Amino acid sequence: MSLKQRFLIVLSLSMGALGIFFAILLSMNLRDQLETDTKHKASLVLSQAEAIQTYVATVLRPTMYTYLQDEDFILEAMSTSYVTRKIMSSLGLHDKSIRYRRVAVDARNPDYEANSFERTVMQRFAADPTLTRIEEITQYSEEEVFLAARPVRLQPPCLHCHGKPADAPKALLERYGSERGFWRHPGELVGLDMVIVPVGSALGQIKGKTVGFLSLFAVGLAGLHLAIQLFFDRLVVANLRRVTEVLRHYFPQEAGAAPRSTESPATHDEIEEIYTGIETLAVRLKEARENIEQYARNLEDMVATRTRELAHEAQERRADVALFVDLLHTINSAHTNTELLGSTLPQLGKRFGADWVYYQCGSGIGSVLWPRDAQLPEPPNNWRDIIASGEMVTTESEVLIPVRTTDISRGILRLHFPPQGPTPASHAPELYQAIGHQLALALENLDAINSLMAQNALLASIFDGISDPLALVDNHRTILLANEPARALALALGDPATASEPFKLPPRFFGDHPFDPSEDEAQKTPILSSITLEDGRSFVVARYPLHSPPKHPRRFVVYARENTTERRMLERLRQTEKLVAVGKLAAGLAHEVNNPLGVIVCYTELLRQSISDPQCLEDLAVIERHAVSAKKVLRDLLDFARPRPAQTGPCDISALLTGLARIFEVQAQARRCKLRLELPPDPLFARADASALEQVVSNLLLNALDAVEPHAGTITLRAACSEDRRHAVITVADDGPGIPESNLPHIFDPFFTTKAVGRGTGLGLAVAFGLMHDMGGTIEAFNQGGALFVLTLPREERRPCPKDDQ
Repeated sequence: MSLKQRFLIVLSLSMGALGIFFAILLSMNLRDQLETDTKHKASLVLSQAEAIQTYVATVLRPTMYTYLQDEDFILEAMSTSYVTRKIMSSLGLHDKSIRYRRVAVDARNPDYEANSFERTVMQRFAADPTLTRIEEITQYSEEEVFLAARPVRLQPPCLHCHGKPADAPKALLERYGSERGFWRHPGELVGLDMVIVPVGSALGQIKGKTVGFLSLFAVGLAGLHLAIQLFFDRLVVANLRRVTEVLRHYFPQEAGAAPRSTESPATHDEIEEIYTGIETLAVRLKEARENIEQYARNLEDMVATRTRELAHEAQERRADVALFVDLLHTINSAHTNTELLGSTLPQLGKRFGADWVYYQCGSGIGSVLWPRDAQLPEPPNNWRDIIASGEMVTTESEVLIPVRTTDISRGILRLHFPPQGPTPASHAPELYQAIGHQLALALENLDAINSLMAQNALLASIFDGISDPLALVDNHRTILLANEPARALALALGDPATASEPFKLPPRFFGDHPFDPSEDEAQKTPILSSITLEDGRSFVVARYPLHSPPKHPRRFVVYARENTTERRMLERLRQTEKLVAVGKLAAGLAHEVNNPLGVIVCYTELLRQSISDPQCLEDLAVIERHAVSAKKVLRDLLDFARPRPAQTGPCDISALLTGLARIFEVQAQARRCKLRLELPPDPLFARADASALEQVVSNLLLNALDAVEPHAGTITLRAACSEDRRHAVITVADDGPGIPESNLPHIFDPFFTTKAVGRGTGLGLAVAFGLMHDMGGTIEAFNQGGALFVLTLPREERRPCPKDDQ
């Protein structure tokens, strides 16, 4: 067949398969649509029947019982089956080709006894109790129908009519007798509601539409065939024939055709004709290439034969040079003796034509064989004497080369030659000895380098493992060697913009004792100084001068140890000792003074009742006011001396700060100041006494209100989690003048105050310090654009109570 015929056949088969596929798809779609519509209609009928039965069982029948005696029963109003059949038959469903049946097994009315088909459906419901509805297309009375059915199971109220005959209403017994429809039990499957919709004609229409679609598709396919034949001849066949004509014209023999004057007729398949011509042309080209290659090989053999004798000696020299170059490269790249020997022995074996090469260490440990699976003969009995003497030994099949430097013997190198091949005497003895000497030097240097690198790695690991800052500097403070903590500390004290390597230690690194190379080198003991960073950390810096040869740069070891924790612990210890001492003094003083003040207040009250002179009453008021003020001071002293035990239960920080902000916002507005509250998005809980923490924060807010400028000040109350998520942090900041640096170490001391006389006792921050200490927290003061107080408390994860879960 021609190319066009094969193309049209394949195209016809493909289009036919595509048409059949679309016809099947159309049929399936129409069938699914029919089944969906029919299912909807049947479901509506079943739902209507179920609604009628539910109404009779739940509304009509109970209502009738309220008007009738217990033994009376009206079938037309109280039987669900009777009422359902009557109403559904009155709808004229049979005229609409929709059949409704309510049947039962051992039905009371024989007209509604289930037939064999209906019993089969009931068996499916009985086999699967979870099955509540069947909807499918099936055969019924030799007719294809859509079936929708649901089971009918007896409920306890139904046993009044379907239980024992003696309990049934007389009206039922008189009408149907006592033989059928009795002795049922609750939950029993007794029948089913069934809707049958014939779908045979609709399925026939679907088949007709499918056949019509295939017919139209066949007509369209025929038209497509005619159009393709017209265009295929003009676009494909004509161009392929032009290619064939070109091949025949320029390559008449290779293309399988005679010259143009004696041209043979073309075959039916244009592609096959072009393929045959090109294949013939390729065969001819392949034969020509093989002839040329064969000629080239013969020429090369002749040239090689004439030059082999002259090139052999030059090749030997080049091989020796290449061997020493490879050995030098191996020596430079090897890191261990095994790696060096594992690369060197194959090179020696290939160069000299040996079938195996063996290195025997003088100590008997660390020997290497190439190749590994070679059969190694026993060494000569005098191999240790050969190593000691350093003399080379040559036999018929083996050469023993001592591996030694000028004064140290490291082992022996054995090269074994096969029976058919080069012999040990075919190479110069000086070459063997040079190889042994070079290998010994390489092994010796490699051992020295490995030892030095191991020591350097050990020192580097020790140096980097030191957690404190440690650095080696010259007399210009330039860092020669430093661990990571030293670099971090130098960057924190210096300018990050100039932190390119190498960089110098900034002068601030040496704290209160400046770096002086001449003075440092003259000292016999380490020079100590202290530095403090902006974040509050402090370090003790020690400088050790190193001994340097004359005319060499001087070097110094700088070591820093952080003592922030120790300093803070000492400050807290001193503060605690002050609080204890002042507390004891305050307790004794308060007890001695409080009683006389109480007597003064009492007698003042008695005098007020017996004096009517206004001037005297005014004087008594002054006495009482000052006595009460003195008692308040004493009460503060007692609270300071004997603080109540702090509770460590969970405290809602967000709620506490919100309440305080609402209270102090009024005072801030009175001073024309801003009180800003910043809280985390999630609730924050801490182990703290809520009342004690409220007293501490209130004291700090009062101090902040006194410090800020009226009409322009801002106070910020903030709560957040610490970086490690283990603590709750509360900060109280203001933009006032701040705390003088000279007062920072003393602000938590008892009776220390910067307020005017009469405006403060100096106990507020001392009491706050004690309360935070009792709750397991800390309080710190800083200057950051104003005063900044930081409260830190242990954080507590709140667990919801059972009420929250409900």
